[in-house]
Amino acid sequence: MVASLFFSTPEPPSYRAQQIFSHLTDSIDRGQRKRPLGLVSNFVADQLPHCIAEIKGSKRPDEGVKALGRSINAMIASTDYDVQLLNLPQPDFAIAKTDIHYLVNCAYQMSAFAGLHPVEAELTVGEELSRLARLSRHRQPSIEVLSYEDMILANPVQSDPRVYCLGAAGVEERDFCLGHQLIESELQLAIDALLELRDGAGADARQCLAVCLERLESANCVLTRFYEHMSPDLFGQFRVFYGKNPYKNRLGPSGRFSARIVAVSVLLAGEELFQQKPQFYRDVYRLSEYYPQVCIHEVFRWLSPGKSAELTPTWLEGRADFPRSATISPVMERHGPEIGKLRASCVYALDQFTRMHRITALKYTIEPGRPIVGVEASESVEAVLSQRLLTAARP
Repeated sequence: MVASLFFSTPEPPSYRAQQIFSHLTDSIDRGQRKRPLGLVSNFVADQLPHCIAEIKGSKRPDEGVKALGRSINAMIASTDYDVQLLNLPQPDFAIAKTDIHYLVNCAYQMSAFAGLHPVEAELTVGEELSRLARLSRHRQPSIEVLSYEDMILANPVQSDPRVYCLGAAGVEERDFCLGHQLIESELQLAIDALLELRDGAGADARQCLAVCLERLESANCVLTRFYEHMSPDLFGQFRVFYGKNPYKNRLGPSGRFSARIVAVSVLLAGEELFQQKPQFYRDVYRLSEYYPQVCIHEVFRWLSPGKSAELTPTWLEGRADFPRSATISPVMERHGPEIGKLRASCVYALDQFTRMHRITALKYTIEPGRPIVGVEASESVEAVLSQRLLTAARP
């Protein structure tokens, strides 16, 4: 029997993929409030977008940002949020951590918008908020800036989303996060099927690969919705809040830091990726702090069998063979060409997903001149966007 996987799966989707980016409304229906930190959560969900809009329309945004920072820190100081945060059950804690880091990220991004120098920006974030953020990371280790896990996996976007924008831009922002959650759910189902094939005694290879293929194709359909229907103008309005931290040398939340796509890639084509795109693995290990920690370290455990997860495994340095046991390749060797063709179809579907992500990024970020938030200045954007492809990326 295959053990339950390490990833926490988002709630079953209440929206179908074809409903995201429909542009039929300019307001968010909050069907079920999720406010684990009381006043702080209420502020993030209900008031923060209005405060941001006021600052952006102000003649003195610097004063507005500083006042916002003082207000947030005074609110936190009024209640013992430390004890409350540490005693929350995990699902509520994850949302609370998202609330905290949405506030921290807002303080930095709006400080940059207002032209504050670094000392002023740190004062705007404030000691009370900074302490609460440190406490949240002590309970659940993560990067010290807003992460992909905070923005996508823990954000209750289906019922009570955390967004920075008002009106149609806020709805588009919600749909952007929701679309990523839908993709993550599909990837999880693909992972479950591949793990059943890899680890389950007597697993039905045809059934496992058929489920994997179906889920990858479904994920690609969601991503295609981004490419075909997301509004470039509305994307530009909320995208500015999720960029690299303007005061720290830290990347912003990005789909590049989905541990599930790494897991699918390793399970399905890990050895081929190592042979053709070893930089993919080097980058995953080098940037591991940006990924959901429990998730990515479980993948690292696969890649370092029989020992604790290594930050730089010997096989990546050429001093050992690639750990094929992390993949489905050993199982595939026991099956005939028909099953091999089905696995090849899954690899093709994964390639198609990567290609769709690449052309979507080109359309909405590179071509309009916006930077890719998950790419360092020293990296080639094209190489990053194509690093999981097993065949050359087409123009």
